[in-house]
Amino acid sequence: MEQAQKSPSPAKKLYCLWIKTGFEEDFIKEIQPALDSDFCENKCSGKLIFLGKQMRLKSGKEYTDPLFPGYVFFEAARAEDFAVLQKGKGFIKMLPQNAVPQPLCEKDAELVYSFLKYGDVIPIVRVQFNVNDRIEILDGPLKGKEASIVAVNRRNNRVNFEVRLMNGMHILGLTYEIVKKCEE
Repeated sequence: MEQAQKSPSPAKKLYCLWIKTGFEEDFIKEIQPALDSDFCENKCSGKLIFLGKQMRLKSGKEYTDPLFPGYVFFEAARAEDFAVLQKGKGFIKMLPQNAVPQPLCEKDAELVYSFLKYGDVIPIVRVQFNVNDRIEILDGPLKGKEASIVAVNRRNNRVNFEVRLMNGMHILGLTYEIVKKCEE
């Protein structure tokens, strides 16, 4: 697990790569060394980021699950010549399209960086609430964010809520710890 990261300098931008689900970590292990190399043939450099979440089974066993399955983020200063990324095993395409790579909008990048403040694996967080409750998360990577609860699994202490990313809704399931209901 990496140490917590800060937001990038204004010169860096965050791009989203679509990778075959299950190949995200292998893709990073294969491509990041090429990006770090001084001899990178395409003069492409940057950092690949894959976000995970810490989960706990009823038995108490902990494991890491992908936070956004199929997505690897690429932080880079320039948007030129991404050919080295396309050579990675499991690469599908740059989002929204390969021909004209575009960085995430400021709001989406801010969401990703809010997760990265806690490292690349989101820790277990505890909350108490019901379906359809509007909540504010008081601790963890989503601290200060509001969400609408779509499902609660009290037995496994898990909650599902919606997050908007790249003009789409994604359901995130996290183990819960500290949340407060928003005032109506």
